[in-house]
Amino acid sequence: MTIGIAATGPWSGAGILAGLRAVEAIGRGAIGGFVSLAVLTTGQKLVRAETQTGGTQGLFADLPPEEILDAPFAALISSGPNRPSPLSQFVAAAPGIGLVTGHRFPHVATDDGHALNDLILDAMRRGVPAQDAIDHVVTAHPGFDAGFIALSAKGDLGLGNMPSVLRLSDQGAALRDCPDLGASVATLHNAVHPSKAIATVANEVVLDEIRRRDTPLQTITLVAGTRIRLADKVEIHVDGAFKATGVTHPNSQTLKSETSFGMGDRVRVVQFGKPIGWLGFEPYMVVKDGVIASLDGKPEARLPVHLDTRPPTGP
Repeated sequence: MTIGIAATGPWSGAGILAGLRAVEAIGRGAIGGFVSLAVLTTGQKLVRAETQTGGTQGLFADLPPEEILDAPFAALISSGPNRPSPLSQFVAAAPGIGLVTGHRFPHVATDDGHALNDLILDAMRRGVPAQDAIDHVVTAHPGFDAGFIALSAKGDLGLGNMPSVLRLSDQGAALRDCPDLGASVATLHNAVHPSKAIATVANEVVLDEIRRRDTPLQTITLVAGTRIRLADKVEIHVDGAFKATGVTHPNSQTLKSETSFGMGDRVRVVQFGKPIGWLGFEPYMVVKDGVIASLDGKPEARLPVHLDTRPPTGP
C-alpha cells in the first residue's frame, strides 16, 4: 500500500518526481494520495514537501522549487490519501547523514520507542553504510511490517524488506546504478499494479529524467543523400554547423539496392574527430545503395544530441 523512491546524483529531486508521476499515470492501487518528500541540496540543506491528497499533482501549488529539482540526494514515499501527521515521519532525514524512506510502515516504533527508519539513520550517522544499516535493522526487528531504502550523504544506496513484506505477492523492488551519470536509484512498493513492472518503470523514468536534465541538447541536421560507410563503430560525423557529413555503421544491409534502416542506440556523434555526445532519437530511414534516401518519410531530419562525451551504458 505504499511506494518509496530514492535517488542520488544530479537532478535527483526532478528524477524521483518524474518517477512517481509515471507510476501514477500507469499504475492502479495505493497511489495518488499522500506524498512525503525530502531532499538534501548540494550544500546539505534539508528541504521537505508534502501533501495528503493528489499525489504529485497536490504536492506543489506552482512549479517545484529549483532546490528540490536539482538536489543530488532525494527520497519520497507515497500511497493513498490522509496518512497520520506529521508526514515527515515517513522519511527520516538528517543533513550530512542521509535519507531513509521505504514502504508499508517504515516509521513504526520498536518496543524501545525508536522508529525503524530513525534506527537506520542513526546507524548511518555512526558511519555504517546504507545497506548494512538496513540489514542490521531487518535482522534485529524481523517481526515488523516494513521495507526500507536508505541513501547516505556519501552517495551509497541500499534497500531491504522485512520477512513479512517479502511474502507479499504484489511487492516489488529494484535498484539501478548508472555510472555514466553518476546516479543511482531504488524503488520499493506493494499494492501498486502491475506489480511486476512498477519498480523497473519508476527507476528507468528517474534515470531518464536525470539524463535529460543533466546533458545539454544540441540539434544536428541529417539529410537524404548522406552516405553510410561500413565501419566497426556506429557514428554520425558532423561539421562545424552540426550538419551530418557522413554515417558509419557495421551493417552491410545498408549496401542493398533498397532497404529499411535504423542506426540503433548509443549512436556516437563526432565533430572534427572528437566525440561530442550521442543521438537522442533514432529516425526510420530508407537507404538505397548505401545512401540515405529518406528519414521518417522526409528528405531531412533535425535530431537531438545529448552533449556528453560519455555515451550511456547499460540497456
